[in-house]
Amino acid sequence: MSRLPQVLIALTIGATLAVGCSSPSEPGPISASTPGEPGDGTVTRMALPKAPLGIAVSPAGFAYITQPDHGFSGGTLARVDLNAHAITDAIPVGMVPSLVIFNSERTRAYVSNQWSDNIGIIDVASNRQIDTIPTLGDPFALALSPDGRTLLVTTNVNQLFKIDIATKSTLGSVALPATSHHIIMDPRGRSLYVATRDGGTVMEVDWRAMSVIRTFTFGGRPQNMAFSPSGQELYVANELSNVLHVIKLSTGTSSNIALAGGGEGLALGNSGNDIYVSLVFSGAVQVIDRRTAATIRLIAVGGIPREIALDYTGRDVLVSNENGWVDFIEPNDSLVPPPPPPPPPPPPPPPPPPPDTGYTRVGLGDGALGVAVSGDIAYVTRPYANMVARLDLRTDNLTTSFPVGRTPCYIVFNSTGSIAYEANQFSDNVSVIDVATNRQIATIPVTGDPLPVAISPDDNNLFVTTNANRLFKVELHGDTVTGSLALPATSHHLLAHPNGNLLYVATRDGGSVLEVNWHTMTVVRTFTLGGRPQGMAISADQNELYVANELSNVLQIIWLPTGSITAVPLASGGEGLARDADGNLWVGEVFAGLVQVVNPAMSTVTRTITVGGTPREVATDAARHRVLVANEAGWVDIIR
Repeated sequence: MSRLPQVLIALTIGATLAVGCSSPSEPGPISASTPGEPGDGTVTRMALPKAPLGIAVSPAGFAYITQPDHGFSGGTLARVDLNAHAITDAIPVGMVPSLVIFNSERTRAYVSNQWSDNIGIIDVASNRQIDTIPTLGDPFALALSPDGRTLLVTTNVNQLFKIDIATKSTLGSVALPATSHHIIMDPRGRSLYVATRDGGTVMEVDWRAMSVIRTFTFGGRPQNMAFSPSGQELYVANELSNVLHVIKLSTGTSSNIALAGGGEGLALGNSGNDIYVSLVFSGAVQVIDRRTAATIRLIAVGGIPREIALDYTGRDVLVSNENGWVDFIEPNDSLVPPPPPPPPPPPPPPPPPPPDTGYTRVGLGDGALGVAVSGDIAYVTRPYANMVARLDLRTDNLTTSFPVGRTPCYIVFNSTGSIAYEANQFSDNVSVIDVATNRQIATIPVTGDPLPVAISPDDNNLFVTTNANRLFKVELHGDTVTGSLALPATSHHLLAHPNGNLLYVATRDGGSVLEVNWHTMTVVRTFTLGGRPQGMAISADQNELYVANELSNVLQIIWLPTGSITAVPLASGGEGLARDADGNLWVGEVFAGLVQVVNPAMSTVTRTITVGGTPREVATDAARHRVLVANEAGWVDIIR
């Protein structure tokens, strides 16, 4: 299960790749030049459907590129001729193939089949998957020992596994603080480096002994890594901190190079002189001079650029784009034409409008994540402190904080406000809280790391999802799990329908919302939205379901009688969502530090409040016509 940036939840629990998918504009060769030349100034583009992701390049002049298709169809591995820029074979593999690597002889390739819970073994001579290695959990990142006999792999059970390829047996494992999407073996084959994505760290692991040597703490979301030509520096792209970390391995010290957006893919090109970073949320590739740390170019490729691999020429790079293509970038290439001469200076702009200051801020001293309101009180989870804070809404003062489990996440009251239930992500349980005494009086164990919770209208059943990619139903009279349902991806938000029969499950990286009959624990309907569906709310007449989408930058409206879907554009990706008594929708935009108010009847944004930080969950204070927004930067905003 993924955790917040800086070792907490976040946004990804169950690491899966499926983010928003949109139809690309007709990609085709923009230009071409022969291997080894410095480039003709423009990028060559090749259409590659089904959301390409992982890339492995052979010196023989071809590449294997995974095509996960967000799990909508069986996964394939495309074989691409790097000179002709053409697909020469499509190899069926498992569901959601993610990353792919070759052995040193290029006779075998290994692909992580994420939703099939196995590693596919590819015979390169015949271009077919000849065997699989089962894994515990959904596999993602891969590396090989220098002799090619041992496979290192991470899965969404937050473990690094060492597997003997010949026998398929697990030789050892290391617990991780969060799921890892990228691992890399050092050039000498002595240490393995593990980027723990939502753990905010890079771990240096002795892969032979399966023990942690050092941990480098960065916060944000460390993603792909690459070594300098000397092997003395390790570069780490950070997806949320918008920097490239440079670790000097001899001393363990690090420095940062600013990025123009969140970095995911990373490779050295131009004979090791340039660093290429894919800016996944910005649709660009940033090119950095390795020696001076200066940005040379920012190439606007569009779409969702993911992984980067060095071409067999040693100079060029390949960039997979989730929107349906691969870009081939040479050292001098850019999609951006030379700028025209600067125009004359414009007249001074009018003064900006006064900021929207219609809120009161209550400081916590550390991060806030979940928030729930009952009558005159609010409970706010403090995941960094392992506590829940109580806020008196009559005075807007914090009256107490009390301990719960590790990394408390989302929280919900029962209908009378006498009991609250709160998910402790790293304790693998749900706290039962007596509101009168502000005390945890019991815990409910669950399988995996829990994050969202919801309660049935009759207060008899609690619903919770974990990074085991399952929905659990807990009967509250005995605090026992009485049913479960497999999910296509981990869910971060649940919503109980007022009719007492249905539950809505946003499958985040699955890009869908499931309508579940919670009595029978069966799926009634699936609404495919793409992107990352997060917080949900339902209209007063129960005809419309509202869904904040974190990657598609829209608020989606599902007309429940027919299942039709419309969208309202937002300034950025939405996570928390609440509906006030007037029917307005309040969306916390996690990457932009904004809260936007949407009138669903008019499908328009009516107000934008700049709160800064990282706004997370949202709740309404109906008695005072206000909205509360928990902010991971260390406060709660009470908006009028």
